[in-house]
Amino acid sequence: MNNKVNPEEGIDKEKIKEKKVYKDPYAAIDWEKAAKIFQNSGTDVKENREVPKVKDVLKVLAAVGAVGLTFAFPGAGAAIGSLIIGDQQYSRWSVNKKFKQLHKQKYIDVEENSDGTTTVKITKNGMKRALTYQLDEMQLTKIKWDHKWRVVIFDVPEKYKKLRDLFRMRLKQLGLYPLQQSVFVSPYPCFDQIEFLREIYSVSISVRYMLVDKIEDDDAIKGYFELA
Repeated sequence: MNNKVNPEEGIDKEKIKEKKVYKDPYAAIDWEKAAKIFQNSGTDVKENREVPKVKDVLKVLAAVGAVGLTFAFPGAGAAIGSLIIGDQQYSRWSVNKKFKQLHKQKYIDVEENSDGTTTVKITKNGMKRALTYQLDEMQLTKIKWDHKWRVVIFDVPEKYKKLRDLFRMRLKQLGLYPLQQSVFVSPYPCFDQIEFLREIYSVSISVRYMLVDKIEDDDAIKGYFELA
């Protein structure tokens, strides 16, 4: 999402631009880039008679971003059609019910077009909520250890304590080992996840990702990850 280069793939030769740390965790997000993390290819579709979950609907709308989803039902006013989420197709009735709820919560905007179609777009509040769901579900892939440590160091100023605590919480959630309060370690590749967190919380200049061959007295870390 910015000009940093994964240290596991090469050395960053570009100068890193400083970025202001915002009180709002989502204040500096490029919403077009954020939408891309929700995009996913579909599989065989099955009919689902249940009402879709809020997080699933918001992720679909987040994937299309400002373009929105347009439903064509001439003469039906603001009616909404069926919706495919992953491999599930939800009925027109259940989708309408969920969209009414999301509109009331100001997570979506519903627009009636002059041609009789209806367009549904996610709002900034809705995108923030979708990103929170995405963060809650983020995990590392545990592969065979290559005997290298991924070290994340951060130094977020005290006046941005809330952001710092959120960033630390997400590192713990990912399963990184807390070597110190602002130093976390993992044996598994996690650059993409850390880069995403840096962008979301606008702390790029305050966070560094390192790939190292050895950490002194690493028995406790190996034990934490159950490494031989």
